[in-house]
Amino acid sequence: MVISNKENIFSNRAATFLAAMCYQTYPFFLEGKLILPMGFELRYIIRAYANVENPTEEVFGFIAESKDYIIIAFRGYASYPADLIAAYDILQIPYPFVKNGGKTSRGFTCIYQSTRDKLIRELNKLSATKKLYITGHNYGGALATLAALDIAENTGFGHPIVYTYGSPRVGDPDFACRFNKEVKNSFRIFNIHDSFSTFPDRVYPPPFTEEGLTYQHVKTKVPISFQLNDTPRNDGIGCYFKKLSKRNPDFAKALCCDNPGFCPNTEMCFPFQGTCKCPVPCI
Repeated sequence: MVISNKENIFSNRAATFLAAMCYQTYPFFLEGKLILPMGFELRYIIRAYANVENPTEEVFGFIAESKDYIIIAFRGYASYPADLIAAYDILQIPYPFVKNGGKTSRGFTCIYQSTRDKLIRELNKLSATKKLYITGHNYGGALATLAALDIAENTGFGHPIVYTYGSPRVGDPDFACRFNKEVKNSFRIFNIHDSFSTFPDRVYPPPFTEEGLTYQHVKTKVPISFQLNDTPRNDGIGCYFKKLSKRNPDFAKALCCDNPGFCPNTEMCFPFQGTCKCPVPCI
């Protein structure tokens, strides 16, 4: 399977494929079930700790490998309350893996830091001649972003390719600048109706903290649009997959037919209706 032949150029084929990879992180976490496409094998289960006050170990994703590719995939919000607490921990700490790397969200950084050494160790066992894709959905996009700069600077995989879906802001302008400089192949896909990608806010002025906080998205933004009737599903990875699949339906159909169970169920991606649905006649 050829995911993409070109670097520095957004590939809808890669975006569709990696959206399905991100989807697989959820049944893997919730049920211990993982379906990988033909030619890929599971190399490592990513376990990390969420919640800085009461750390809880959870499965956050996996590393998969094929003849030509390595995929690191991170899940997003799926566990209450640990994941929610981590997502809202927007206080900033220095990004610890690169000198002069700016500051990043404490909640996301602590999750990544808790798994970082093991992840890097396992990645270094694999061939750096293969293309490395790093992907994540929802706040898994934040973990993918944190990992990508670290991996680009501190391993033999100097040119990771990053695709995220509905990622929040991860760090301050200094972090975003350093990331954009070092990680050239990065695509931040977001639904313009997905509120999670607008979080954290750009600025939290004092007295929120003594000096205030600033956040900035990393490049390269790839906006898409789908408005669902159940608006919380505007961030659903299955609905990201459905929207991207429409741009290359033949590839998506073949991907799903050749790999039963790999692609997400998109039946819940019901379009916006615009009115209330009452169980009894509205008065």
